[in-house]
Amino acid sequence: MIDYHIHTHISADCDIPMMKMAQAAQDKGLKEICFTEHIDLNMIEGPDFSVDFDVYTAALEETRNAFPGLVIRMGIESGLDIGTSDKMRAILNGQTLDYIIGSQHVVFGQDPFYEEVWKHHSKDDIFNEYLRVSLESALAIDEFDVMGHIGYISKFCPYEDKLLRYADYADVIDKLLKTLIDKGKGLEVNTNGLYMTPSTMPETSIIKRYFELGGEIITVGSDAHYECVVGHAVADTLETLKNIGFRYITAFRRHQPQFLPL
Repeated sequence: MIDYHIHTHISADCDIPMMKMAQAAQDKGLKEICFTEHIDLNMIEGPDFSVDFDVYTAALEETRNAFPGLVIRMGIESGLDIGTSDKMRAILNGQTLDYIIGSQHVVFGQDPFYEEVWKHHSKDDIFNEYLRVSLESALAIDEFDVMGHIGYISKFCPYEDKLLRYADYADVIDKLLKTLIDKGKGLEVNTNGLYMTPSTMPETSIIKRYFELGGEIITVGSDAHYECVVGHAVADTLETLKNIGFRYITAFRRHQPQFLPL
C-alpha cells in the first residue's frame, strides 16, 4: 500500500511533525509514502504557502533515518497558475524532488475553501471556470507529474449536489484528460473527497474515462493533514482502480514513474 499525498509541519496548513506522519503510515502498514508539501504563490488570503527547503530536507533525512523500512519520497503540491508559473518554475527546478502534484486551488482569484467566491458566482460558473483554468494550466505548465484532486471545488460547494461529474462537463474534461495523457502527465485519485462528498476526487466516471482514453499514470493519495487520515480509503481505492482495468499504481523517483502491480 502507498500514499502519495501527505502533508506535514512543512506545509502552512498542517501542524503535525513529519515523524508523526511517518509513524502513522508505518502503523497502518503502508510500504511507500510521499510527502507533498504545499507551495501556492497566488493565494490572496490565508497562510503563506511557501516551503523552506533547508528545513524540509533536514526533516526528511531525520525521518528516513528513523523509519528505514518505509520508502519515503520527497514531493511538492504545486498550486497551478499561469500568472505565477515562471516564479514557480524557478523554485521547483532548483530542487531535487521525486514528485510534483499540480493542483488547481484558485477559481476567480480565490480559493473556494472560503465562502466569498460562492457568494458572487453561480455553481455552474464556478465549476466551468475551475475546469477552464485547469485545462489552461495543463496546456501551459510542465512542472508537475500528475494533476491533483480534480473536483477540488466539490469539497466546499454549498449546494446539495456537490460533485463535479463527467456527464455534466464531458467535453472539457475529455480535453483535460487528453492533454494530460498527451503530455505524459498522470492523474491523482485523492481520497480526501470522501470526507465531504460521496466520492474521491475525481469521481469514478472521470477515472474510468482517463483509462478509456489510454491513461496509465495514476497515483493515489489521502491528502492527509492529520495522522488519522494517512492511508484513508487507499485500499478500497486501489480495488476500484483494479476493477476499472488498471494493472498498476504509480510511484515516482526523481520524476520517473515506477509502475507497481495492483
